Amino acid sequence: MKRLLQVLIVASIVLIYGDVNAKDYPKPIQKRIDKAIKSTFGTEDVSFIDLSEVSYDITRFPGIEKVSVSKLMNEGAEIGLAGFASSKGKNDLFDYLVLFDKSMTIKKVVILVYRSSYGGEIMAKYWLKQFEGKYNGEQLEFNKDIDSISGATITAPSITAGIKSLSLLMVHLKETGKL
Repeated sequence: MKRLLQVLIVASIVLIYGDVNAKDYPKPIQKRIDKAIKSTFGTEDVSFIDLSEVSYDITRFPGIEKVSVSKLMNEGAEIGLAGFASSKGKNDLFDYLVLFDKSMTIKKVVILVYRSSYGGEIMAKYWLKQFEGKYNGEQLEFNKDIDSISGATITAPSITAGIKSLSLLMVHLKETGKL
Protein backbone atom coordinates (compact mmCIF):
# COMPACT_ATOMS: atom_id res chain seq x y z
CA MET A 1 0.00 0.00 0.00
CA LYS A 2 2.85 2.39 0.87
CA ARG A 3 4.55 1.63 -2.47
CA LEU A 4 1.31 2.32 -4.36
CA LEU A 5 0.93 5.64 -2.57
CA GLN A 6 4.50 6.62 -3.48
CA VAL A 7 3.91 5.74 -7.13
CA LEU A 8 0.67 7.74 -7.19
CA ILE A 9 2.37 10.79 -5.66
CA VAL A 10 5.22 10.66 -8.18
CA ALA A 11 2.76 10.14 -11.04
CA SER A 12 0.79 13.17 -9.87
CA ILE A 13 3.94 15.27 -9.84
CA VAL A 14 4.81 14.17 -13.37
CA LEU A 15 1.29 14.92 -14.59
CA ILE A 16 1.56 18.41 -13.13
CA TYR A 17 4.96 19.01 -14.71
CA GLY A 18 3.86 17.64 -18.10
CA ASP A 19 6.49 16.50 -20.61
CA VAL A 20 9.93 16.45 -19.09
CA ASN A 21 13.48 15.73 -20.21
CA ALA A 22 16.01 13.56 -18.41
CA LYS A 23 17.31 16.33 -16.23
CA ASP A 24 13.84 17.73 -15.48
CA TYR A 25 12.30 14.80 -13.62
CA PRO A 26 11.16 15.29 -10.01
CA LYS A 27 13.65 14.18 -7.38
CA PRO A 28 12.21 10.68 -6.64
CA ILE A 29 12.29 9.77 -10.33
CA GLN A 30 15.73 11.33 -10.85
CA LYS A 31 17.01 9.14 -8.00
CA ARG A 32 15.72 6.07 -9.84
CA ILE A 33 17.47 7.25 -13.02
CA ASP A 34 20.73 7.90 -11.17
CA LYS A 35 20.60 4.49 -9.47
CA ALA A 36 20.03 2.73 -12.81
CA ILE A 37 22.94 4.57 -14.41
CA LYS A 38 25.27 3.82 -11.49
CA SER A 39 24.39 0.11 -11.45
CA THR A 40 24.74 -0.12 -15.24
CA PHE A 41 27.77 2.03 -15.95
CA GLY A 42 29.46 2.07 -12.53
CA THR A 43 29.47 5.85 -12.08
CA GLU A 44 27.30 8.60 -10.65
CA ASP A 45 29.18 11.39 -12.40
CA VAL A 46 27.15 11.47 -15.61
CA SER A 47 25.96 14.40 -17.65
CA PHE A 48 23.10 14.20 -20.13
CA ILE A 49 23.34 15.68 -23.60
CA ASP A 50 19.77 15.73 -24.90
CA LEU A 51 19.36 15.26 -28.64
CA SER A 52 17.01 17.53 -30.50
CA GLU A 53 13.67 15.88 -31.25
CA VAL A 54 13.88 17.08 -34.85
CA SER A 55 16.74 14.63 -35.40
CA TYR A 56 14.37 11.66 -35.29
CA ASP A 57 10.91 10.76 -36.49
CA ILE A 58 9.08 8.36 -34.16
CA THR A 59 6.09 7.91 -36.48
CA ARG A 60 8.07 5.11 -38.16
CA PHE A 61 8.39 3.34 -34.81
CA PRO A 62 4.98 2.26 -33.42
CA GLY A 63 4.19 1.87 -29.75
CA ILE A 64 6.26 4.74 -28.37
CA GLU A 65 5.38 8.32 -27.54
CA LYS A 66 7.11 11.29 -25.93
CA VAL A 67 10.57 10.01 -26.86
CA SER A 68 13.66 11.75 -25.57
CA VAL A 69 17.20 10.55 -26.28
CA SER A 70 20.28 11.59 -24.31
CA LYS A 71 23.95 10.80 -24.64
CA LEU A 72 25.47 9.85 -21.32
CA MET A 73 28.85 11.45 -20.75
CA ASN A 74 31.45 10.77 -18.07
CA GLU A 75 34.62 12.85 -17.90
CA GLY A 76 34.15 13.99 -21.50
CA ALA A 77 33.66 10.50 -22.91
CA GLU A 78 30.42 8.94 -24.07
CA ILE A 79 29.57 5.90 -21.94
CA GLY A 80 26.15 5.07 -23.35
CA LEU A 81 22.75 6.41 -24.24
CA ALA A 82 19.44 6.83 -22.48
CA GLY A 83 16.13 6.50 -24.24
CA PHE A 84 13.14 7.91 -22.39
CA ALA A 85 9.76 6.91 -23.79
CA SER A 86 6.10 6.41 -22.98
CA SER A 87 3.81 3.61 -24.06
CA LYS A 88 0.10 3.06 -23.54
CA GLY A 89 -1.16 0.54 -21.00
CA LYS A 90 -4.83 -0.34 -20.63
CA ASN A 91 -5.93 3.25 -20.00
CA ASP A 92 -2.89 5.43 -19.37
CA LEU A 93 0.59 6.12 -20.63
CA PHE A 94 3.53 4.91 -18.54
CA ASP A 95 7.08 6.25 -18.75
CA TYR A 96 10.26 4.22 -18.85
CA LEU A 97 13.98 4.48 -19.37
CA VAL A 98 16.07 2.19 -21.54
CA LEU A 99 19.83 2.38 -21.11
CA PHE A 100 21.99 1.40 -24.09
CA ASP A 101 25.72 0.87 -24.40
CA LYS A 102 27.59 2.54 -27.27
CA SER A 103 26.83 -0.37 -29.61
CA MET A 104 23.05 0.12 -28.97
CA THR A 105 22.66 -3.07 -26.94
CA ILE A 106 20.05 -2.75 -24.18
CA LYS A 107 21.73 -2.69 -20.78
CA LYS A 108 18.78 -1.94 -18.48
CA VAL A 109 15.06 -1.05 -18.50
CA VAL A 110 13.46 0.91 -15.66
CA ILE A 111 9.82 1.92 -15.28
CA LEU A 112 9.86 5.57 -14.17
CA VAL A 113 6.16 6.40 -13.82
CA TYR A 114 3.28 3.95 -13.90
CA ARG A 115 -0.10 5.69 -13.82
CA SER A 116 -2.60 2.84 -14.08
CA SER A 117 -4.10 0.65 -11.41
CA TYR A 118 -3.72 -2.42 -13.66
CA GLY A 119 -0.64 -4.03 -15.18
CA GLY A 120 1.92 -2.75 -12.69
CA GLU A 121 3.47 -6.20 -12.64
CA ILE A 122 5.73 -5.04 -15.49
CA MET A 123 7.71 -3.04 -12.92
CA ALA A 124 9.21 -6.28 -11.55
CA LYS A 125 12.99 -6.24 -12.02
CA TYR A 126 13.13 -9.96 -12.83
CA TRP A 127 10.66 -9.45 -15.69
CA LEU A 128 12.45 -6.36 -17.07
CA LYS A 129 15.78 -8.27 -17.14
CA GLN A 130 14.48 -10.15 -20.20
CA PHE A 131 15.21 -7.09 -22.34
CA GLU A 132 18.87 -6.85 -21.38
CA GLY A 133 21.34 -7.84 -24.10
CA LYS A 134 18.86 -7.31 -26.95
CA TYR A 135 19.93 -5.34 -30.01
CA ASN A 136 18.11 -3.67 -32.92
CA GLY A 137 14.69 -5.01 -31.99
CA GLU A 138 15.88 -8.58 -32.38
CA GLN A 139 14.51 -11.27 -30.08
CA LEU A 140 11.86 -8.89 -28.76
CA GLU A 141 8.68 -10.72 -29.71
CA PHE A 142 6.14 -10.94 -26.92
CA ASN A 143 5.22 -14.52 -25.87
CA LYS A 144 8.13 -15.83 -27.93
CA ASP A 145 11.29 -14.09 -26.69
CA ILE A 146 9.69 -12.07 -23.89
CA ASP A 147 7.57 -13.98 -21.38
CA SER A 148 4.10 -12.82 -20.49
CA ILE A 149 3.36 -11.85 -16.92
CA SER A 150 0.15 -12.45 -15.03
CA GLY A 151 -1.88 -9.31 -14.41
CA ALA A 152 -0.38 -7.34 -17.30
CA THR A 153 -2.11 -8.77 -20.38
CA ILE A 154 -2.23 -5.37 -22.12
CA THR A 155 0.73 -3.57 -20.60
CA ALA A 156 3.34 -6.31 -21.10
CA PRO A 157 2.87 -6.53 -24.90
CA SER A 158 2.70 -2.72 -25.01
CA ILE A 159 6.06 -2.17 -23.32
CA THR A 160 7.60 -4.99 -25.35
CA ALA A 161 6.53 -3.28 -28.58
CA GLY A 162 7.70 0.06 -27.20
CA ILE A 163 11.14 -1.21 -26.24
CA LYS A 164 11.50 -2.95 -29.60
CA SER A 165 10.64 0.31 -31.41
CA LEU A 166 12.97 2.32 -29.19
CA SER A 167 15.77 -0.17 -29.89
CA LEU A 168 15.15 0.08 -33.64
CA LEU A 169 15.07 3.89 -33.39
CA MET A 170 18.39 4.00 -31.53
CA VAL A 171 20.13 1.80 -34.10
CA HIS A 172 18.60 3.90 -36.90
CA LEU A 173 19.89 7.11 -35.29
CA LYS A 174 23.37 5.63 -34.96
CA GLU A 175 23.44 4.29 -38.52
CA THR A 176 22.30 7.66 -39.94
CA GLY A 177 24.90 9.57 -37.91
CA LYS A 178 22.38 11.41 -35.71
CA LEU A 179 23.91 10.14 -32.46
